[in-house]
Amino acid sequence: MEKWNELCYMLSENIPSNMSEQLFELKVIQAFEKLGWSEYNNEIIVRESIQVGASNRISPDLVLKSKELGNLFVVEVKKPSFEIDNLTFKGQLSSYMGIMRVDVGILIGNKIQLFLDGRFFKENGIILIDEIDFERDNNKGLNFVKLFSKENYNREKIENYAKEKTLESKEIEGFKKLKNQLLSGNYNEKIVTYLKTELLKEYNENIIDKVFQILEVKIANNSNIFPLINHERKRIKKYNTFENVDISTKKLPIGQYVRKTFNDLVSTNSIDKSEIERLQQGSYSKLTFDIQFPFLAKENSKYYEKIRYWKNPYHIDGEFYFVTSQWYEVPANNDRPYYEEWLNKMKR
Repeated sequence: MEKWNELCYMLSENIPSNMSEQLFELKVIQAFEKLGWSEYNNEIIVRESIQVGASNRISPDLVLKSKELGNLFVVEVKKPSFEIDNLTFKGQLSSYMGIMRVDVGILIGNKIQLFLDGRFFKENGIILIDEIDFERDNNKGLNFVKLFSKENYNREKIENYAKEKTLESKEIEGFKKLKNQLLSGNYNEKIVTYLKTELLKEYNENIIDKVFQILEVKIANNSNIFPLINHERKRIKKYNTFENVDISTKKLPIGQYVRKTFNDLVSTNSIDKSEIERLQQGSYSKLTFDIQFPFLAKENSKYYEKIRYWKNPYHIDGEFYFVTSQWYEVPANNDRPYYEEWLNKMKR
């Protein structure tokens, strides 16, 4: 884990937020040399100009290779202030992987994304197999070091890892789908019908109907259970905080709804310190809210960017926290159900 923590320091903690892509690329080269690869020995090829067709040329940022096997994987480097969840970046990496005839590709910017050729999954293009935040003691980071250290590099291990991550992702999606299906309300009637059928073996129908008139059977969230799938006061700065803003939650857009209801939780001290810590973690926020940034960030956090967080912070236990503004409510990306599930858990 020490080597991964060192990479976090090199590629995230010890760089300015406005670092240029060219300087960040040098940091990435140093990081791979920490993993045993050598630019001097031509194992890290930087911006090699490659002829494509009669008149075109390409220059992948980094190509990692060995004398025995040739090209192993491509690395595309993006400015660390950019969000690399970008189809253009993915398309660029996919093109380079195809032209260089490699199956593995890596995007590195504000985090790391690992891709594998889709043919291993009988799909077209390249497939995102894992996303790794620059967080110390991150088990995903430890796996990255194991997979991409020169002494351990083995494509078959990467393929097996990809299959495990794909299965894990399907389990998470299956869990969410089944949970939402059971909470839809249709299954409450089915449960009642089943219970009545079973009870008819011991009681008459009239008694059963009278009992169910005063009883309610429903499936509800267990606020005490989160399924785990492979997972001092400071000087107070003067801010115009969001506290005491009067907004009705009725039919509010998702952004206003989050700000208002989170303010209610803060004002009633409904969130404990451990939850505040978890809300500052990218992985926890992704799993809990299906969002791409940590729910909370301090101004001096590596995650904090003005364009990603609302300008008015919340004052919690003597410190100021900003809440991410990246919330969506469209058919293809609806964050409201995830937030409401968490909100109900905090209220109980």
